[in-house]
Amino acid sequence: MVWSEEYLQDVLDELRERRGDTTSIEVKRASGGVPQLGETLCAFANMPAGGTIILGIDEQGGAFTITGTDDEAALEAGITSQARLSVSPSPQLTSQTVTVEGKRVLLVHVAPLPITERPARFGGSAYLRQSDGDYRMQDHELRMLEVARLHTEEQVSYDLTPAIGLTVEDLDPDLVRSYLATARERDRRLRERTDEEILRRTSVITAQGEPTLAGLYALGDYPQGRYPGLTVTAAVQLRGGEGQPRTRNLQDFTGPLPVLLDDLLGWALTNLDTITGYRADGHMDTVTELPMNAVRELLANALVHRDLGPNTLGMGKGVQVRLTPRALFIQSPGGLRGVALDQLESEEHAQAAVNQRLYQMAKKLRTADGASIIEGEGGGIREVFRSTADRGLPRPQLIDTGVQFKALLWRPERDVMVGPVQFPLPSAQRTEDLVTRIVDEVPASFQTRNGEQVWAVLKKAGPLSFRELQERTALSPAQLRWALREPLLDGIVTMEGGQGDRTTRYRLTPPDVRGPRDGV
Repeated sequence: MVWSEEYLQDVLDELRERRGDTTSIEVKRASGGVPQLGETLCAFANMPAGGTIILGIDEQGGAFTITGTDDEAALEAGITSQARLSVSPSPQLTSQTVTVEGKRVLLVHVAPLPITERPARFGGSAYLRQSDGDYRMQDHELRMLEVARLHTEEQVSYDLTPAIGLTVEDLDPDLVRSYLATARERDRRLRERTDEEILRRTSVITAQGEPTLAGLYALGDYPQGRYPGLTVTAAVQLRGGEGQPRTRNLQDFTGPLPVLLDDLLGWALTNLDTITGYRADGHMDTVTELPMNAVRELLANALVHRDLGPNTLGMGKGVQVRLTPRALFIQSPGGLRGVALDQLESEEHAQAAVNQRLYQMAKKLRTADGASIIEGEGGGIREVFRSTADRGLPRPQLIDTGVQFKALLWRPERDVMVGPVQFPLPSAQRTEDLVTRIVDEVPASFQTRNGEQVWAVLKKAGPLSFRELQERTALSPAQLRWALREPLLDGIVTMEGGQGDRTTRYRLTPPDVRGPRDGV
């Protein structure tokens, strides 16, 4: 692309806000001649979209001051020489000079090497870009590049790998019933098929009756028993100094796809801050600092589109979720396939499934509140950008290194939002009986931020459907799922029906048959 002065200023403003370079931008003052850029040239050549080196900018202190260059021709020749002589294979370079505030700035764009020619090497080592630095590729990342080259010639379907030794009995029966009902409802060619035929024809099980990797991940009772890398880890990262805690609320999440998504949304709701915002009618209300529809979309994408090959899943590499002081980031093994990052961020219909069988299964699966895991229309990322823009938040950042994919949702820096909230908010109405209760009678697993009012409603009016519980407690779906999680595990609440089934009802379990931990 051709950079304008306005676009360069926008990029510099973003760098100042981040206080550092990015995975696609490297700045140099270049006041002492041609800087040494071998590692950066190599790293950008190995990135799916390449990268841009900007010379004539002083990064010191996060100011990104425009200093300008004295001899663009000498700088361009020196960088080209480094690329030709020290990086192999050599990437293609394109240079451009932009005048900003009366000073000339040199931009050198490093084109990505074709996947069949990667990795580029510098000094015998292959490099990739991470955050604002260049790092040596690890052995498993090099093997992933080998696999990516293979994918250009021959599609490898890892999600069809059979879980040898397991049977349909290792699948969750409630999830299977819900999946079969949805499959029959949506596909007339499956309507008259037997349960076994549907599971086999949709690749949940093999012809021998063993679950596929996709089938076990989507519908298994405990897929992490066979594939530990399907465990998702989430934690809050603190700023703590020497000798102080670095993380809190570190948690491993297990279970099939719908359970993972439910539990991760609950974790996010528990750990995100709330802020005061204006509703469209002008009244104030309190909302989570990040739009939960954007969080849900990015979590679902990470779970469904993660790489399932032997160099990621086979090495125990899983999806990672971290809440830092600046952002919520979600990182998944493997890069994009069949679609470029700029296509994914554009207004065009961009859709490409890394795991085709798992993707089709996820379209037929629902979380506990009856919502589909994914819609399958390819517009989810656009919704992420739209919902964050409506909240006045910085544009989310998507980073594809070819061997991992990371999405960042930037947290707000102010306490009060100035724009209207553009999504339905929980009703502020509360009935008196939700606040007049006897604390001592509330089981321990209900003694959470929202659990006590769920307990009060179920005690007075249960059994209730998920939607009825939502209406009576004024909780969001994710808040309600989290409030029910521990009571269900402890046997304090009984779920009558299958997960994702709209007819399912929740009731308090009679005291004589309650679980051992909360049997009050």
